[in-house]
Amino acid sequence: MPALVVALIVAVVGPLFVASYSLGMGDPNPRNVPIGVVGDSMDATAISRTLDDTGEQMFEVSEYPNLPVAREAMEHQRIFAIIDPAAKPPTMWISSASGASVAQLLSQHQSSLSAVVGNDLQIVDAHPLAPHDPNGLVLFYLALGGTILGFVGAIQTRLNANKMTLAADFGWDAVRSLMVALTMTLVIGPVLGLEVLPVLPVWLILAATMFIAGAVYSFWRVTIGGRWALLPTWVTFVIIANPSSGGAVAPELLPPFYEFMGRWLPTGATVRAIRDVTYFPDAVHAEPFLVLGAWMVGSSILFGVVRVMRHGSGVIAPRTAAVPPVAPPPAQPEQAAAAQQDAVVPRPGQVGSADSGDDQSASGATEAPGSGEDQSTSGATEPPR
Repeated sequence: MPALVVALIVAVVGPLFVASYSLGMGDPNPRNVPIGVVGDSMDATAISRTLDDTGEQMFEVSEYPNLPVAREAMEHQRIFAIIDPAAKPPTMWISSASGASVAQLLSQHQSSLSAVVGNDLQIVDAHPLAPHDPNGLVLFYLALGGTILGFVGAIQTRLNANKMTLAADFGWDAVRSLMVALTMTLVIGPVLGLEVLPVLPVWLILAATMFIAGAVYSFWRVTIGGRWALLPTWVTFVIIANPSSGGAVAPELLPPFYEFMGRWLPTGATVRAIRDVTYFPDAVHAEPFLVLGAWMVGSSILFGVVRVMRHGSGVIAPRTAAVPPVAPPPAQPEQAAAAQQDAVVPRPGQVGSADSGDDQSASGATEAPGSGEDQSTSGATEPPR
């Protein structure tokens, strides 16, 4: 029966995993993607009509009085692009670091926008991605690896070091998270050069992500048991949080459910936090750090409270089943005969020598209780009367 239950669960989780990633990232569609236009309202209206030629309100066009104001809005990631029809030549500034998928989508409208501004539109990337990461996926992979290694590390720690107190649980989760996050940051950044990462902030962000994933698994482990704790952890981080993180596809291109979940789940907060400190160090948003802090505090409190209530703060005692007493096996005939023969042993002073033992056995001489000395003296049994 347990094997059947596991097979049924995996049969449900498998297609759910594929469907979640396909629905979330398989067909990205823009919805109200904010861009800025430098100039009068006539230019903004014409550009908006050109971009929203399908009538689905894919872009939300805002007017800015001059280029410096628009550039400040882009720096704070309030808009993804700036179109300046009055520039020489007319220019569209994009920000690949804010969302590579949005930048690629806007670049596809270059010819139609050129017709609106009356000249060839030049495209300038104000915040380009790293040369080894043209699609902006490295930050997503960092967040993905952080979450998975976070709860996998917690699982392996509990399996291989199961005699730990509550303080040891928290301590080793923190040590493991710091160690793994540091190696990931150093290898992806300085060693391989895939991204120009600020080591200290990225290290701490990844460590927080790993600690959160481990604490969430630990909470489920003391709540529903280690046998099933992986299931809700996997659903939370792998099936929902990862495709909604906005790392592979910009949040503005995700379905509404995934866009909302990505904003408040740890993986999405990790992607936005690492993006801010890497590409926008002068305009770091507080929201992703607050989300990570809330998850860290909340998951730790829940794990600690449930653990103390159910198992105390010391070492969790292993569950042992009562074993019924087992009756000794019956003696074999050969063993019984040997035991009986060993019980009849001549005592010192008994008549006869070791060589006459057979004669005594044949004559039927036996030692009665309490009469050993008399029999040893007479050497014979009393004749019948």
